[in-house]
Amino acid sequence: MPSFLRLMLIALALAAAVPPAMAQDGNRWYQIEVTVFAHENSNILQEQWPADAPALNDAARTRELDSLLQHLTPDDWATPQPSTPDNTAADAARPAAGTPPLSAGPEASRSSDYRLPDTERDAFVALPASDHDFTQTNRALNQSPDYRVLTHLAWRQPVMRADAAIPIAIVGGRRFDDQHELEGTLTIRFNQSRDRVMLDTDLTLTQFSTQPPDTGAFDAQAFGSQTADSNTPRQFFASRVFPMQDSRAMRSNEFHYLDHPAIGVLVQVFPYEPPAPVSSFRETGLPQ
Repeated sequence: MPSFLRLMLIALALAAAVPPAMAQDGNRWYQIEVTVFAHENSNILQEQWPADAPALNDAARTRELDSLLQHLTPDDWATPQPSTPDNTAADAARPAAGTPPLSAGPEASRSSDYRLPDTERDAFVALPASDHDFTQTNRALNQSPDYRVLTHLAWRQPVMRADAAIPIAIVGGRRFDDQHELEGTLTIRFNQSRDRVMLDTDLTLTQFSTQPPDTGAFDAQAFGSQTADSNTPRQFFASRVFPMQDSRAMRSNEFHYLDHPAIGVLVQVFPYEPPAPVSSFRETGLPQ
């Protein structure tokens, strides 16, 4: 595999040190940034790998990152909702099924607790590109024929011990029907003595085929395409599964690389202090 030192030096040059801090809620918050990529030219096919993905841990506690874009562009907004003369006003303030309860003007704000996610104060919210440090590193990875970025995430959260830590759902890479090449979880937690941040990876990289596993045939042309033509959808089957289950102790403000025959993980964590909460109109006594 080509040397990874140059990419690590690029990321280290971009990293800005942040002093340790304790948030107002008494927890120690961190900003986390992660890139997961695939090794495109490794010898993974020469090794023995399971045909099925292993069961992921802590599935009941797993959550996805929240996203401001999800609140601003829900799919149901594009579909007009019919209304009758006697319920037009109520319908205007009532969200369609499955959409966030967005406030509809000053009157609605008095009876609604809805607000958009706050990337500076809320945990587990995907950060905008302006807060990313891995932009140049990701570009270098994608420009190399040896690597392909599967997913990139950045967020902030309070870090807990293992029994209270919340796994983050990870999906990435190409999509085949309702599955992705990369699926699994990442968990940021403290060790028992709370003097080191730990990263637990529970990931699988899956290769798909249009042939069922029991046929013994393998269709390499299935990769990267969901359909054989514009009218005939393909059905995909997992042909090879590459699991990555690991735990890594990390130092704050340092760049870390987790290697694997099929997957690479880049991660850095910085201590973060959330700003004080913003006072609402109601708390300040201003007109609502």
